[in-house]
Amino acid sequence: MQPISSSLQTKGMLADPGDHFKGRFEVERKFQVDDLPSVLKRLELMAAIPFTIGNTETDTCLDFADNRLEANNQFQTLRHMQPSGRVLWISKGPAKDECIAMGLPDYDKALSMLKSLGFEEKWQIRKHRDIYFVGKFHVTLDRIDGLGSFVEIAIMTDDQSALPALRDDIQDAASQLDLLKFPEVHLSYRQLLHG
Repeated sequence: MQPISSSLQTKGMLADPGDHFKGRFEVERKFQVDDLPSVLKRLELMAAIPFTIGNTETDTCLDFADNRLEANNQFQTLRHMQPSGRVLWISKGPAKDECIAMGLPDYDKALSMLKSLGFEEKWQIRKHRDIYFVGKFHVTLDRIDGLGSFVEIAIMTDDQSALPALRDDIQDAASQLDLLKFPEVHLSYRQLLHG
């Protein structure tokens, strides 16, 4: 990790993200955790690097009126982060693990532009989120309104052939973080909240 610059600090970042969020595919595992302090303690013992702390993220999920994207296992999300003001457009699917994200300068303009292309707001998900880096992984601690607390461990890559090995690596990392004692969640927050 390189020293943090003032431009990153204005975006709410406490560390340079390096290649943590670069790639076309994301391998992840998510656990419902009733003891976030124990996970935080484990992160400290592993010398985890805080990336963002105390963010609130609002995900606006978008599709066309006929829900054709969801029917094709594709999901479009416009994410607004506070207090940093960062905006991401996230496209997931149709392939398993496929995830592409792009930073945008203005949430309201981006939403207006997507609506002008025929997208409709389907629902919103509000998260209170902290992100840490542990080696090549990013570990996300989420508190979701209406659902509870979760920990997700993930890695991104452009190399589709690396996905099986990365799944094994995530299993090992989840074990080191003592996450395997918690129930694993295979559904997205969208599915948990909205079916």
